[in-house]
Amino acid sequence: MEKIATRRQADIAEEPGKRARGSVPEEVFQRLRRGLMVGAFVPGQVMSLRKLAASFGTSPMPIREALTRLVVINALEDTSTGSVRVPRLTPKKLNELFSVRELIEGLAAEMACRNCTPALLKSLTGINNELLNAIAKRDLIGCLSSNQRFHFTLYEAAGTEVVMPLVESLWLQFGPTMYLSLLSPDMPWDASAHVEILEGLESKKPAVVKRGILRDIRNTAQSLAPSLLKPEAAGLLLAPLDDLYFGN
Repeated sequence: MEKIATRRQADIAEEPGKRARGSVPEEVFQRLRRGLMVGAFVPGQVMSLRKLAASFGTSPMPIREALTRLVVINALEDTSTGSVRVPRLTPKKLNELFSVRELIEGLAAEMACRNCTPALLKSLTGINNELLNAIAKRDLIGCLSSNQRFHFTLYEAAGTEVVMPLVESLWLQFGPTMYLSLLSPDMPWDASAHVEILEGLESKKPAVVKRGILRDIRNTAQSLAPSLLKPEAAGLLLAPLDDLYFGN
């Protein structure tokens, strides 16, 4: 797989001196959190303070603080050597996560459909076109970023303060496995489930939207469990952190 070019540091974040006082630790935390949900890190990966600080253009201190916060919410874990890493998932836990995803995200999808507006449909269609373009180019990072944006844009339209924190918690736990799904020969990333979701939104049919979400989740789950058992899964190389989408 070809290496993805690293952007200039200036494209990643503003110079520390130009940021508002106290904003750096929170920005680092939010970007790392988004990175875990998107799939910027794989299960078992040790989080390097030096590399992360270089990627963000900051000192190790806000990186360390953000990693500690992520350990507290179980998005990361401490090791016996004192380092911090992305937790590994067993097939059993992964299946449990995806079963809960079906319940929570299926509900969010139905609620979003009832609140669907032309603006939402246009936005989701645009994001899905970006995903299709990334698939055609075999741009793995583009696929991961666009996929996460599609799902979260849809769920946020549900307009509920209860569901989104649950969705985010689930994505923090399974997100690091998404990179593996792109490398699985059994995972046809053709975004066909997204097309069904868009059709359901356009026709105002919550059941169709939910069906598309469930199909999307199940397709990913079926391919991920065997992928995690392959020896090469532990040695996957990651694209640079700054090539990922970390926006709102």
